Amino acid sequence: MFSFACMKNARIWASLHPFYEHGVVLGRVEANQGFLKALLQRDPFDAYHFFLPQSEACSTLREDLQKNFPDLMQAGRFSLRLHSEVPAALAELDYYCMHLSDPFARYVDAMCMRNAFSRRIFPLTAPTHSLSYAEYGQEFLQHIWGGTTKRDAVVATSRAGLQVTRNYYNLLRRNYRLEENEFPSPLLRHIPLGIEPSDMPSSAEEKAELGAVCRRERGLGETLVLLVFARISYHSKMDLLPLLRALKRAEEYGLKPGSYCLLLAGGLDSRDSFGEDVKKFAANLGIKCVLAPNPECAERKSLYAAADVFLSPADNLQETFGLTLLEAAISGLPVIASDFNGYKDLVLDGQTGFLTPTIGPADTAGTDALRAMTSSGEYHLRLSQQCVVEVDALGRAIAGLADNTTLRRAMGRAGRERALASFTWKRVIERYLELWAELDETPCPLPAEPLKRPPNALFHPAGPRYMEIFGDYFTRRADEAFSSGRSLRWTRAGEAVYRGRDFPVIYRMVKDEVDVERLKRLLFMTRNPTDPAELRASLHGMQAKAAPGDQDFLLLWALKHDLLEFVQD
Repeated sequence: MFSFACMKNARIWASLHPFYEHGVVLGRVEANQGFLKALLQRDPFDAYHFFLPQSEACSTLREDLQKNFPDLMQAGRFSLRLHSEVPAALAELDYYCMHLSDPFARYVDAMCMRNAFSRRIFPLTAPTHSLSYAEYGQEFLQHIWGGTTKRDAVVATSRAGLQVTRNYYNLLRRNYRLEENEFPSPLLRHIPLGIEPSDMPSSAEEKAELGAVCRRERGLGETLVLLVFARISYHSKMDLLPLLRALKRAEEYGLKPGSYCLLLAGGLDSRDSFGEDVKKFAANLGIKCVLAPNPECAERKSLYAAADVFLSPADNLQETFGLTLLEAAISGLPVIASDFNGYKDLVLDGQTGFLTPTIGPADTAGTDALRAMTSSGEYHLRLSQQCVVEVDALGRAIAGLADNTTLRRAMGRAGRERALASFTWKRVIERYLELWAELDETPCPLPAEPLKRPPNALFHPAGPRYMEIFGDYFTRRADEAFSSGRSLRWTRAGEAVYRGRDFPVIYRMVKDEVDVERLKRLLFMTRNPTDPAELRASLHGMQAKAAPGDQDFLLLWALKHDLLEFVQD
């Protein structure tokens, strides 16, 4: 079994997630990679421990870390282990903090394992991403239980997301009558996502060169380029048809027909015709529209460099932050966006761009009732089709920037300066370090020793204790069997294993619980009939020094595989 002894007294950051995720580099994937890259570049800890579900995931992450952080890898600063090894690590090491890539996958599991096995209650944090999926009410409900501590926090990436998360907790407390003193929920903090400035053009010369190449290759010429960078989907980001109407309104307010081009870039499912449909609708309205589906990372710079104005009239509740608005700001573009969600944090209306007023429905009872009966795309579409980005105001904002090069440049400069001051990953990581230090210094009501902690802090109420549920499956349970007055003795097979003449098959997933040396010690103790109570006491002591686990695991395993048997005294 892996030994953590060399890491005692070290400041160790841990996670149950890889952060490096492979797939289309948009949204959550990009945010998670940006966070981890910035953290490891800052390198504030002595070691970084990742616990992942399969060996394949460990291998993939190891390759990513070797590629991106060879010096840290060479110095042995990374530990990549399996989820099954978390209890042993928590029992042996005092982790400084554990951070997950979202507050749902494994967040409550991490609380349970920490509360059961760790010698100290370390901070446990996770950031929000999209918050509107139908199952998230149940996910947030799991956060409200006796094992949540003052050192646990959910980090909202926007002020709007912070209020949404608070609303979830308040709704659940009210509906389930959960008093905060008895059923605490995580603390809520606001830390935005960030951007790496080098991911965008770093100088006016580079921007001009990349922009000229992009304009030439995509046939944009010298027109005013209005860039939309998003998932090109009517049900997951924004409906682009009202934007086409807003462009026609802009023409009424001074935007010269034929003098501009709408450049649509971003994720597009090859099976989805929406991108081509938008092009056809635009052509029918006399609007030039160019598609740039699924651009590679290198293409992103050139797309922003070619643009004059960035547009993001998002109307979908899935949107919580808006990384592309930061990319546009770093690229020196003015931003026209909907006054919606996290966009309110990213655009200073009238200074770095314009926020277009929005109108939301007063009630969505019909859609709310159907959300569990329809797909995510369908109920998000039903919601977004009731969310209004005021078309006339959007058109006026576009027209106001179209012929005003001086204003566009001034807003672009102001947006870039603000993004560099407040929204770089370097600054975001410093805020996380401040948060972890704050949580670490917060008094924690749970006793320091795991075995002295109250049961409601160890076992989540929604997680079954299997023998409470399934105990009646069996003829008898271990407590009854081991107190029946019969002794345990090794069998012929058990003696053969002890003497090295036979070798048991131990499945990989239980190799920590069925340690060969401890097994041989057990067999030696049962060479003569032995009281099960004596064996249990000895095994628990041996196991406490190794890996925490189910208390009778080894004893029951030896009985199961005919290495031990009951004998009558």
